[in-house]
Amino acid sequence: MLKEIQCPFFKHEKISFHDGLNIILGDDDAKNSIGKSTALMVIDFVQGGNTFLEDDAGTIKNLGHHYYNFCFVFAGQSYFYSRSTDVSEVVYVCDNAYSRQSELTIDDYRNKLAELYGLASLESSYRSVVSPFSRIWKKGGLEPDQPFVGATKEPSGTAISRLIDLFGRSPDIAAERKVIDEQKARKKLITGSMNEKIIPKINKTQYKENTKTITDNSEQIEKLKQGFGGALNAYEALFDESLRRMQLRKNELANQRNELQSKIKRLQREISGITPRLAANIALVSEYFPTVNVERLEQVESFHQRIGNIVKKELKEELASTQSQEVTLANEFRSLEQEIQSALESKGMPDDMFKRVFELKESTDKAINENSYFDQKAQLEEAITLSSQRLNGIYTQIFLDIESKINVKLKAFNKVVYGPTRNSSELRIKSESSYSFTSPDDTGTGKSYAGLIGFDAAMLSLTPLPFAIHDSVVYKNVEVAATKRIIRILAAMKAKQIFLSFDEAKKFGTETEQRIKKFTALKLSHNDLLYNKDWRDQK
Repeated sequence: MLKEIQCPFFKHEKISFHDGLNIILGDDDAKNSIGKSTALMVIDFVQGGNTFLEDDAGTIKNLGHHYYNFCFVFAGQSYFYSRSTDVSEVVYVCDNAYSRQSELTIDDYRNKLAELYGLASLESSYRSVVSPFSRIWKKGGLEPDQPFVGATKEPSGTAISRLIDLFGRSPDIAAERKVIDEQKARKKLITGSMNEKIIPKINKTQYKENTKTITDNSEQIEKLKQGFGGALNAYEALFDESLRRMQLRKNELANQRNELQSKIKRLQREISGITPRLAANIALVSEYFPTVNVERLEQVESFHQRIGNIVKKELKEELASTQSQEVTLANEFRSLEQEIQSALESKGMPDDMFKRVFELKESTDKAINENSYFDQKAQLEEAITLSSQRLNGIYTQIFLDIESKINVKLKAFNKVVYGPTRNSSELRIKSESSYSFTSPDDTGTGKSYAGLIGFDAAMLSLTPLPFAIHDSVVYKNVEVAATKRIIRILAAMKAKQIFLSFDEAKKFGTETEQRIKKFTALKLSHNDLLYNKDWRDQK
């Protein structure tokens, strides 16, 4: 827990805190600008927050940059730290006299607090967990229908995920989420490979055509077997690995030869198209433009001729190399043809029969290959759908569990505060990205804010949430009678810390006033401010 905060500018040397309720108490006139909200901002600041640095209250502007020393106690052990407003990204580790010993980055410090408060196992960061429950004027968290939203315009899905995390249910989701993510990654890989033409991309129409091709080719091969006895040998020859490799290489060579022959034709066209640009026109240019620099024209023409000669030479060299490659491939092609022919003759089968069976087999393999990728993609899509359904089922169970636990606490809170006849606030989590928090048939402002307080009380009792901070504005619209009962409830909570700013204690009666004074950590008034400097009347 937070034990104390010191500052050289505090009018009271330090603020000491205890388990349970800690009240920053204002005077009975409900005077503003005495430091109640600022004190809460300082508490948030030593808890790793940054809103204090925005300086809406003018503290830094009027005091200059300054530091706060503070102490936490966990399991009987004290931890001393210091944080400055000018070097806010560093938190100093101190000894018990607040002499600085070492440094932590603000992120490491927040992680340390998460560890000390028992939050290190959560997926959510420390600040994302505690910040929504620091309900301070000018900071946020004051919307009664959005009790666990961490920042303005934060998506509801983010808030719901954090709520699930606080209830320790993230692992229930993580396993199925991991499966879905892996499936989606595989689907993305297949889809991307199809789009880049690394693997075949086909639609349902092509899939059906491929299926028909597979069936038709099988029937044709069977007919060939029946019509010519040697066809069986031809079909079996397909599984002669040596013969199969030769035929595949022959097809590959044929494709390469076609490409080279096309390249040869292109190079020949390019070579024949290189001609001098200006040689025949220099005299004509001189006739019409007597002042032209003929020498310069001749230099230009000479340059273009040289360039043309260089390009032509390079193209001719490339042509010769390409023609040589084509000859080499042609020789290899003819050699393979002879080898295949010899092999087929040794097996006693016609060459054209083998070619036909080979073509049928290649066509079948291509169709099977294309359909296999289509099937893989379809299977992944189905698996993603099924996993999503399972995940939705897990979410539904988690939502019902969280709703039930919170709403039971809210009903008990409401019964004490308002009696059994008035409806309590209710949490309804509709989906991963949608929820509502309302008081059915009772939408008064006071009732709404009381529900917000009840929600925080429920979260403190049901989850590892370590503390809550409530500015006095939360209580301003709550009826006096209801506030008296709320204070009694909060005063009874000992396991967690609640930091509350409050004023006008007398109007709540002697019993409540005495209870408020008992839990007061700091008393402020018009003449007894938080800091030893008063800038309220400055223009």
